[in-house]
Amino acid sequence: MRMDSEEPVESEGDKKNDEWMKQNYIDLIAEYPNRWIGVVDQKVVASGNMKFLVESKTRKLANERPYSMYFIEPSDIMP
Repeated sequence: MRMDSEEPVESEGDKKNDEWMKQNYIDLIAEYPNRWIGVVDQKVVASGNMKFLVESKTRKLANERPYSMYFIEPSDIMP
């Protein structure tokens, strides 16, 4: 059975959020370990333990703009 599916296309806003997240990951680990964060325009607009709640809040705050969701892993390097 053949299924046609297109790969999701990452928007320019998504790419900017990804780059911002990579550049700020150490700070994010310190501030949001073991939490989901929602990012709009390279700013954390929501965080929490439950992805669906963080995504819901982020979607509302994004107001049609692209947003990104990330899970920030805890790190052994942080106290």
